[in-house]
Amino acid sequence: MKIQNISMRTNNAGRVVFSGKIIDAHAHVGIFADGLNNTCDKFEASHFNRITANPVNDGHDTVEKILVSNLNCIDNVSHDMEGKLKEKGLQKTFLNEIDGNREILNITKSNPVLKPLAVCQPDKTQNADNIRTILKEGQFYGLKFHPLHMKLAANDAKYDDYMKVAEQNNLPCLFHCDAAGCKYSSPEQIYELAKRHPKVPVILAHLGAGEDSHSRAVKVLLDSINKGDATIYADISWVDCNSSDKKVITDTLKKLQHTEKGDMTSRLLFGTDAPIGRFGAEGLYDQNYYSENIKQIKNSIKNEFGQDGEKISNKLFYDNAQELFFTQKFSQKTKKELKTKHGIIIAAVLLAAAVLANALYKGLKKKPEEKNASLVK
Repeated sequence: MKIQNISMRTNNAGRVVFSGKIIDAHAHVGIFADGLNNTCDKFEASHFNRITANPVNDGHDTVEKILVSNLNCIDNVSHDMEGKLKEKGLQKTFLNEIDGNREILNITKSNPVLKPLAVCQPDKTQNADNIRTILKEGQFYGLKFHPLHMKLAANDAKYDDYMKVAEQNNLPCLFHCDAAGCKYSSPEQIYELAKRHPKVPVILAHLGAGEDSHSRAVKVLLDSINKGDATIYADISWVDCNSSDKKVITDTLKKLQHTEKGDMTSRLLFGTDAPIGRFGAEGLYDQNYYSENIKQIKNSIKNEFGQDGEKISNKLFYDNAQELFFTQKFSQKTKKELKTKHGIIIAAVLLAAAVLANALYKGLKKKPEEKNASLVK
């Protein structure tokens, strides 16, 4: 029997309240210079205390885990933003795969809610040996790639060794995905790489990022499921519930609910990209902003799915990320599928051998006159 992702707590009136758990599958710490919004700040683990210290969504939910990667490993400061950093007394030091991922390990060790992803830099290395080294030093829950900031197309061969490491260690790979005019991290480019490594779960961050791009990401997601040629997921960070794309989440869940392979709503994850985008400085400092986003999404799911709403909401906000990053059920499923395929192959070989053996046996049992008759013919 599956245990639901709910826990009990007592409110001020002494009544028992059932609270859902939430996993934010996409967040960051470190210095980020946002050229789009002309803001920059240094985000530390303590900033997340504002959303983890108390229940969110009117007290109904608790943020249990947040998957974080180190912005200091991502070279995201443009020349135009250097002055803005100086104004705030900040100086960003770009860290390599070893130093940056050691830093995130140390940060998360003292903040158990935060779970680290290892940032990868295939544009600056010859192979994934640094990541092999860092994985021996501590627990990571996935790999993070940002093709746009690396200026390295997501289908480039330089990613392949990293994907091998991911497969060997049962680690999902989170890719920045930005379809609108991006020649580095489109859903199609990421899909091309994922097809070369079909056992590795690949997450399209931001569901393609932007109203014009979501449809391309959803198409890739559905194509990969129906064709079975890659293991693609997506997170919903940057899907703005206050804009005209607010129905993207429920529309995508409906499509995933009725794929050729059945219900695949397990492929969509809740994420915010905090402290970037909607969850930049002002949003992350204001717990109500974070909480209101969750409330809006949950209400839209409830309105669209009725009785199935609670189950689907639990999957989106908790179950899917729990199974992908922590219990790694995708790995167990892959092994089961491989075992089944191997069993079918072995059975086919044995059947062919049995047929051949039977034919030979019948040939040996032919009467002498039958053999002679066949020779005359």
